[in-house]
Amino acid sequence: MIEEAEKSGRPYIFRYRPNNEFTLDEIENSYIFFQKRELLNDPFDSTPDLIDLKEFDINQLFKLFETLAGEENKNLIKKNIKIEELEKTVRESIPKFINKHGIACFSMFPGINMPLLANYSNNHKGLYFQYNIELDSNFFKGLRPMNYQKVLNKIPIEILKNQNDIFKVFYLKQDNWSYEEELRLVKENSGKYKINRTALRNIICGYDCPEDYILEVIKANKQNKHVSIWKMEKPLKHNNLIFNLIE
Repeated sequence: MIEEAEKSGRPYIFRYRPNNEFTLDEIENSYIFFQKRELLNDPFDSTPDLIDLKEFDINQLFKLFETLAGEENKNLIKKNIKIEELEKTVRESIPKFINKHGIACFSMFPGINMPLLANYSNNHKGLYFQYNIELDSNFFKGLRPMNYQKVLNKIPIEILKNQNDIFKVFYLKQDNWSYEEELRLVKENSGKYKINRTALRNIICGYDCPEDYILEVIKANKQNKHVSIWKMEKPLKHNNLIFNLIE
């Protein structure tokens, strides 16, 4: 319905995609791909360099081992691992921990934000999805807006005190990206994550989306009887979108 396709604001969010086979596969098989950090378009995005690991109390760490694994195993670890090696292992594990996570990016803005269509939808040749997050609340649990900063501040981490603050790194970006109004979802690993089909509400093709690709979108969308496909007209006025129903 055009009434829903034109809606923005909670519970609606938007995801911009290029006109390629991966996008068609996401439509047909109802999933979202969560990308590795190092493959995102901002080299500073979620960089482990922002983690400032403070000196930590080795004795406190061994107490944690004892709680989790018992005194015997704690003593075994203490006997076989040098303190210097343990600290090195902890520090080296942080980039591995960050890099194994998967990231999916959304926006609060529909197609009225032209730079998003230009940058992420192949210069208006691709499309964008409209989702209703309330129709798969488990999938979208943890969705958060980005924290845009002029200068990216390091995140101080103290083991056994605030180690969960490490997740803040996934939601930091320099403020020259703030035009995206990004919402971000992070999963434990990169890869494909199935989503309830009903959460996808509308598919809006860019005004330069090729006709042959639109036919492929229609084919991929066959199982989504509730999802309408639209094509934008090239805007002639600011903040004025016109959609034409395709199917």
